[in-house]
Amino acid sequence: MKNISVIHCWSAPRSRSTALLYSFDTRSDCVGIDEPLYRRWLERNKDTVFRPYTTELISGIPHENSKASDHFKWERELESLNERIGHAIHLLLNQSAAEHGIIFVKHMAKHCSHFDFSKDVEIGSDTFKYKGLNLEHKHVLLIRDPASMLASWNEASNVHSASATPNEVGIIHLLTIYSDISSRSINSNNNVVILDSDDLEEDPSKVLSQLCQELGIPFSEEMLHWNAGPRDCDGPWADWWYSSVHKSSGWTTHTNKRYKTIDPSLLPAMRASLGPYNFLKSRTQGFIHRGPNPVDMYEDPRNENILVYIGAPGRGRILPRDFAGVSPFDSSVQGGK
Repeated sequence: MKNISVIHCWSAPRSRSTALLYSFDTRSDCVGIDEPLYRRWLERNKDTVFRPYTTELISGIPHENSKASDHFKWERELESLNERIGHAIHLLLNQSAAEHGIIFVKHMAKHCSHFDFSKDVEIGSDTFKYKGLNLEHKHVLLIRDPASMLASWNEASNVHSASATPNEVGIIHLLTIYSDISSRSINSNNNVVILDSDDLEEDPSKVLSQLCQELGIPFSEEMLHWNAGPRDCDGPWADWWYSSVHKSSGWTTHTNKRYKTIDPSLLPAMRASLGPYNFLKSRTQGFIHRGPNPVDMYEDPRNENILVYIGAPGRGRILPRDFAGVSPFDSSVQGGK
């Protein structure tokens, strides 16, 4: 094995990120790592956020309710991101003779303050090097409609404080991550892939295949199914958070969104999250290719990038074409003749 892709997947909580971790971890050429920056984030925020396992996670000591077979999961939380990647490399070298391997690292976007995007390492660490191997770091932003995400967050209120600040939800952090990564290059499309988990649930095979193509790795049918129950890659917090995904054995196709009630205390987080979410969604493949190709839509292809003025004289804005929607409250008077 000479080449390894380290895929860093950033998401808000309750965005099907664990299912995507399992989807990759079940591949014979992949090792999954579950939120390796969580401990550092919780150590910094332990006085303002509640988790029933805070002390144990920070100290690396197994929780009293954890199974003996899971004790190693608590202890490995003391390892740095570089150490976790190093162990994953050893596993790949011992398990596969393929020329290419994958390390899939699931991150919460709110943990990004502990990651150095200029070096693709944990803050305070040196650039990771492994003799004889070419490591290529790639980033995925996994997004989900804030209404659905926050409703799911509310259902898990026994694990955290019922309300959530925009910082704890982390959708705003996803926009920061996008900015950091895309600023590396003029052509930002080569640096970050944005994936909508609703698209993933609607057509798992197609969307996972597209994701692998964008990441420059082969698609595997193994990604569509996994064995029900816990996995070795799980973080030690799995018993509190992963009950639903542990009951699953693969992607379940849903073609219709099912919204649930959102607690009023979560509305500030929802309002703050909608702008970043809408922008990131506009950069997903599903959104970009939702209609005819620009060549087929415009007589003059330059109109694809036209700027549009929306609003009354002196009170409007100039917007890119794909952001130039008309408010439903204004549509009756702006419909024209």
